[in-house]
Amino acid sequence: MKVKSGYIFLLIIFAALLSIGIPNAQAFKPFVIGDQGAFLKLDFQGQLYGVWRDTGSGPDKTSDTTNLFFRRNRLTFWGHGTDKYGFIVQIEYAGERRISPLTVNSESGKDFYLLDAYFMADFSNSFRIYAGKQKIQLTRENLEDCFEPLSIDRSLFIYTPFKHSRDTGITVWGNIPAARMQYRLRVSEGYNSGASPKSSLMYTGRVHVSVLDPEYAFGYKGTYLGKKKVLTFGAGVQYQPDAVYSDVIAETGAKNYTAWTADGFFEYPFNIGTLTLSAAYLKTDFNEAYKGSNPDTQSLGIDGTKKGWYAKTGYLLPQKIGPGQLQPFIRYEEWDFAQLDNVLAQKIKWIGAGVNYFIDGESLRLTIEYANTDFDKELNPQSVDFNTVSTMLQYRF
Repeated sequence: MKVKSGYIFLLIIFAALLSIGIPNAQAFKPFVIGDQGAFLKLDFQGQLYGVWRDTGSGPDKTSDTTNLFFRRNRLTFWGHGTDKYGFIVQIEYAGERRISPLTVNSESGKDFYLLDAYFMADFSNSFRIYAGKQKIQLTRENLEDCFEPLSIDRSLFIYTPFKHSRDTGITVWGNIPAARMQYRLRVSEGYNSGASPKSSLMYTGRVHVSVLDPEYAFGYKGTYLGKKKVLTFGAGVQYQPDAVYSDVIAETGAKNYTAWTADGFFEYPFNIGTLTLSAAYLKTDFNEAYKGSNPDTQSLGIDGTKKGWYAKTGYLLPQKIGPGQLQPFIRYEEWDFAQLDNVLAQKIKWIGAGVNYFIDGESLRLTIEYANTDFDKELNPQSVDFNTVSTMLQYRF
């Protein structure tokens, strides 16, 4: 791998921050008005990325590309009028990003949008109703806090279909008994456009069982930094009838969408450090819509018909180095796509390794990661193997 001067500069910045650290680092505190019964909490979270890739630029698209951008820049309003009823609204800016999971764009884009907005009714620990725009509830990886992943980010390929991670709907969920088991049932908008055979809803169910310390929150963490002993097994299913056409031009061949996933998570703090292990399998199916003469594009590509898995592990060193702790990590993934960038039966192997440096837990974090993306069939410029180096500065208060 040949790293050019642009990315050497980014590595120097990361090394300088890592070596200097922040002496006497103190926890960032969000702004809170009120008490436990009725309150309004405001917090700000951001991730500044520096990314280098050995393809994507120049007339022949083979020159390396360097990119600095906000992966996330998020303002959250979390309020409760009583101890039972509340809301969450999240506004996010992200953009000026040229380097995407599988491509390098010729022009950078930027977005400022409403990320989440939902009402919460917590009737009991075993029965809660959340209504509005929120994360799709199928996979553990999508439900992991995007500011608390084990690697620099969640899987590039695990998201549920239709090219987004959130949807508008109603979720019923809870923990039973003693938070050892958690269930989620959701009805949501799903994929409905002018190209859809019917305006049908999407149905999602998920359950997990915690053997050691319970994971009782609405979201998961990619690592608990040695604060919990966790062994959790989860599974989910998803279904939307008549979601796509196999011939969208003739509007024939209505096909259902189905998906299922299974996952496991283990973290245990030993005297010599904290070990984290996590893995998952996901299959999404549009009933062979991709074989049609003019299939709906929603059934194709990175979020279309596919199956695959990931496994990741990390090790949090017990001793501090300067003001923070180091956590090396490795992630490996294999995915089979029905069609990806006009290549049928494309397969991808992805491996990444890096290190987190936690100065104040997840509140202030530095991460560097190297990743290799290997295509089984290199049939066009979009399916050429490439290497990526990413750095991240994360801040939360």
